[in-house]
Amino acid sequence: MGASVGEDLAASANRVKGTLAGMIAGMAVSAFFGPSALAVGLAVAATALLALALGWGIPVARVGVTVCIITLVAHGANALEYDFLRAVNTLIGIVVGLAVSFFVWPVRARDALERSLRLALEAAAKLLDALAAGERDLRPAQSRLYDALGALVKAGKEIRLERRVRLEAGMLGPRALPVLQLGLEVLAGALAAEGHAPEAPPRSSLEALRRRLDELANAAR
Repeated sequence: MGASVGEDLAASANRVKGTLAGMIAGMAVSAFFGPSALAVGLAVAATALLALALGWGIPVARVGVTVCIITLVAHGANALEYDFLRAVNTLIGIVVGLAVSFFVWPVRARDALERSLRLALEAAAKLLDALAAGERDLRPAQSRLYDALGALVKAGKEIRLERRVRLEAGMLGPRALPVLQLGLEVLAGALAAEGHAPEAPPRSSLEALRRRLDELANAAR
């Protein structure tokens, strides 16, 4: 279970895909090779390659590798039986987890998006303050803004997932893209101030970013 229904749906899909990839690779290797370190290595590589080749991503590959290793190391003699029970176990966990998400704690991704928007604006304001004050160590403020923007993008993806299953209607909040764009420009200005660009951002540019930030913050109230 995650922070929203959208995150739960994404995690459930990753769990199902990873279990399938691990089962296929684990049973295929166990059918041709006996229990050995070489068999485990081949199965792990096959699981990761299968997950990545299908475009399922690294989180799915992690789940698949875990299932594959347990299958070969602890259940090599009864791989088929274990994988069947593991698949049933996974489905039960997904059903129970989603039931709690839908009926007990139905937090929508839009709530996470609003929280991420607020945190992104606050982090951008602190980084602009640090730039205006001429602080040399900008890394802590940069990290906070980077994390806030990452959470903003993640919430946007979860909203799109909820819309696919008709849990969320309409488009993303009208402030999401402007806030994301502003945050990236503030990060770019901070990197330039540290010497990672030919010229440091002029004060007029920082003032323009501050005005845009104030407008977005006022619109949120």
